Amino acid sequence: MMNREVLVFLAMTVCGGGISLMFDFFRAFRRAAKPCAVIVALSDILFCAAALFAVTACVWNLNSGIFRFYEPVGLILGGVFYFLLLSKWIFKLFLFIIKNILKFGGFILKILLTASAFLYKILIVPMRKCIKNKGRKGQGTYDERIQE
Repeated sequence: MMNREVLVFLAMTVCGGGISLMFDFFRAFRRAAKPCAVIVALSDILFCAAALFAVTACVWNLNSGIFRFYEPVGLILGGVFYFLLLSKWIFKLFLFIIKNILKFGGFILKILLTASAFLYKILIVPMRKCIKNKGRKGQGTYDERIQE
């Protein structure tokens, strides 16, 4: 039977790999979406909070909240193994998925905006022209023209 410390070490290695997987997701999102600096900063904060939560949950559930010296070693080793063995393919997969989701979302948004643009053209544009025509010099309102 395996020693408890070995199990905790292996679990922290898996946790480090999971955090690295999450990092690849955020990296692929940045490459595909090209967000502004505010969104990048918010995603960095979100990543740090999620990584902190994952590590805290692992330590709490596996070792009753007692943080041992081998746990950060396991986290680092899990991240290194992930980046050496899987990161290249997982990143490409995430990039493909995110680009296609963004394309599909853009297509749906275009459909939704086309309907509203059509309504704008048939309702608002004629009303604006009508209002502009009333305000022109030499032309008064209908009542003023009738009285003359």
